[in-house]
Amino acid sequence: MTLIREASEDDNDVLNELQKKCPMGTSLILGVDSSPDYFARSRPFKDWHVLVAVENNIIIGSAAFATKDTYIEDRQVKTALEYGFIVDLLHRRKGIAEKLQRHIEQIVGENNVDLLHLDIIEDNIPSINLFSKMGFKKAKDCTTFSLMPYKKWKTPLEASIRTMEETDADAVTNLINETYRNYNFFTPYHPNDFLELLNRMPHFDFHNILLLEEKDDIQACLGYWEYDKVRKYIVQKLNWSLKTQTYLIRLLGLFTKMPRIPKLGEALLSYNLTIIAYKNPESLIELVRSVINIAHKNKINFIHAPLDPKNPIAAILSQFTHTKMKLYIFTKPLKQEKPLNLGERKLYVDALEM
Repeated sequence: MTLIREASEDDNDVLNELQKKCPMGTSLILGVDSSPDYFARSRPFKDWHVLVAVENNIIIGSAAFATKDTYIEDRQVKTALEYGFIVDLLHRRKGIAEKLQRHIEQIVGENNVDLLHLDIIEDNIPSINLFSKMGFKKAKDCTTFSLMPYKKWKTPLEASIRTMEETDADAVTNLINETYRNYNFFTPYHPNDFLELLNRMPHFDFHNILLLEEKDDIQACLGYWEYDKVRKYIVQKLNWSLKTQTYLIRLLGLFTKMPRIPKLGEALLSYNLTIIAYKNPESLIELVRSVINIAHKNKINFIHAPLDPKNPIAAILSQFTHTKMKLYIFTKPLKQEKPLNLGERKLYVDALEM
């Protein structure tokens, strides 16, 4: 019999070992290592829960969710973001993921959640099939930009770039709120809530948020979450197409600077872009260059940013060497009210939730 319960800090080591045994991806298969803190992925959320599936006192699966109030088409909606589904390879095709999903729905239903949502990368067919069977529908196509910090950029001397300080909280939250005022899934920040978020986030602080100023006026902000310290991805297998691209990049690298692609067994290290806001999208360019320079110095392979394709930031990131992957947003309403439409307005997609 399978028991579903809330995970505790005592489960940390077991969950880390289980995750290592459950690689992700299809065309690019990656092992995942969240040690030493399996729960670091969840800690940025104010209200988060990790569930585990247990058989014979052994954890064989896990899933997580986080709830918050947000806005969709000017309506306040209580949502639950789902993430972190893993099932032991020896216990797959036994309905473990479905049991975890039903348990999540029971918990959030008792807490008046209106909408479930999650993201799935385009080639994760098993997850698409699973959640479609559980009543989810694809609501939006988004894009994850992955910048390749393989060279250092020159930053103009006149660019006034500095790290954020606590006294900037009002100005930064106002800038963020104004940038995403009409985006679905955006929850406006209060300065105190913003400071609490920074305190919750592991490996992220004021020094991770860069500000661009002109005459003491903040024009743009850009944060980089050092995700390589939260979770490491180990390259385990490439399909034929990726192998060919990798060999070509390494060959060209003999003659010019090219992105470094980790070999099998090596870690793929990444940063995630978050806290992105601007008065003019073009003002982000120098901040992106600065983050690329930091990542290049620290030998980071990719800088990820999930975005609605209509977000003006997409055009800015497209100017840098990058790869792109489609990201599908799936939703499931839990209340039979007026349908929620995510197709009209731009969607706020935060790397904290990916």
